[in-house]
Amino acid sequence: MRVSWNWLSELVDLSKVGGPAKLAELLTSRGLEVEAIERQDQGLEKVVTAHIVERAQHPQSDRLSLCKVSTGVGEPLQIVCGAANARAGIKVALAQIGAELPNGLKIGASKIRGVESFGMLCSLEELKLADTSEGIMELPADTKLGLPLAQVLGRNDTVLTLK
Repeated sequence: MRVSWNWLSELVDLSKVGGPAKLAELLTSRGLEVEAIERQDQGLEKVVTAHIVERAQHPQSDRLSLCKVSTGVGEPLQIVCGAANARAGIKVALAQIGAELPNGLKIGASKIRGVESFGMLCSLEELKLADTSEGIMELPADTKLGLPLAQVLGRNDTVLTLK
C-alpha cells in the first residue's frame, strides 16, 4: 500500500515525528514494514517558476535564442534556449545553477556558442513529466514567480510504500 505523507498529515499531527524517514522507522518498529520512501520532488529541488521577460536571437546561431528570465527576485538571468516556443511573456520552469534534473542532467553556468547562460528552461521530457515534449514547459499565466516547481505541480510530497 502507498501512503502520501501530505495526506497522512491532514489526518494526523505529524509535526513531532521528524519526517518521513522517522515515520518509517516508527511504523516498522510497530510491525508495519515500510518497503520504500519515495520523494515526489526528486530532481526538482532547484527548479522554480519563472517568466521570460525578453527573447532575442542568439548572435551565433539561427536555432538558439537569448532569453532574459525573471524569478521575481533580483536581476533577470540570461538563458540560452533552443526551444522554438520560447517567447517573451510566458511562464516557464527554470532549472537553476546547481540543479540535478530527473533525467540526470546537472545544470551549471555555461557558455553556449560564446554567450553565457545561467540556468536552463526545461521541457516536460527533461523533467521526466512526459515521455516526449515539444519545446519548453509553459505554465499558466497566473503562476506566481519563484515558487518551487514541485509545489506548483503538487509534487512536494513523499510516498511511503507499506508491505
